[in-house]
Amino acid sequence: MAWVEEDVREPLQQAVVPNDPWFAGASGQWWLQTVAGSNSVPLADRRRGVPGVQSAWALSTGRSQDVVAVLDTGLTVHPDLAAQRLLPGYDFVSDWDTRLGRGYANDGDGRDADPSDPGDWVSADDQAQDPARYGSCALSASTWHGTGVVGVVAAATQNGQGVAALTWQGKVLPVRVAGKCGASVRDIIDGMRWAAGLSVCQRWQQAQDPGSGCAAWVPLNPTPPAW
Repeated sequence: MAWVEEDVREPLQQAVVPNDPWFAGASGQWWLQTVAGSNSVPLADRRRGVPGVQSAWALSTGRSQDVVAVLDTGLTVHPDLAAQRLLPGYDFVSDWDTRLGRGYANDGDGRDADPSDPGDWVSADDQAQDPARYGSCALSASTWHGTGVVGVVAAATQNGQGVAALTWQGKVLPVRVAGKCGASVRDIIDGMRWAAGLSVCQRWQQAQDPGSGCAAWVPLNPTPPAW
């Protein structure tokens, strides 16, 4: 016999309901709510494919040592994002033409230690001034997509405002890899490598030419997500 387990009665796990006003109801954060619904209820109330996060909160709302890297458009200041849960990230959007003063990075330089989101809009003026770079991009307003994703992962929860998040305690490592017109595969891969604690080039000997050799390296990420 390898082990025995005492026959005890397990307590019923109650679904945790946070007090964030945009959480509850079919028009709220239904993807965090309990698995429910059947063919007899309206389509909007069927949640048979959700992961059961609300039930999982009864077991744990996360740990402060957990780190989630978010590779997206960067981050903006938001009242529902607690500064103490945001780790120092990095900006890996490399496309910036110093001579022309424009590029997909849209922040005045290439790769740097500021993962802030300057906006990723594409205007008719962009296309007119630089059709080679922006001509194939759709006209659009800024999405602020990275801020939204960080909120899904780690917005301040149980604080009576805004939304609830997957983890109530964990931290976010913001890694900016997308700018105007989306993200390059090179920037995404380098962002992934850096987030994992690996070495990544900051700038090359010849601008925009990785084959020319690395002129400067990005400092290693001191807080990689735990595996």
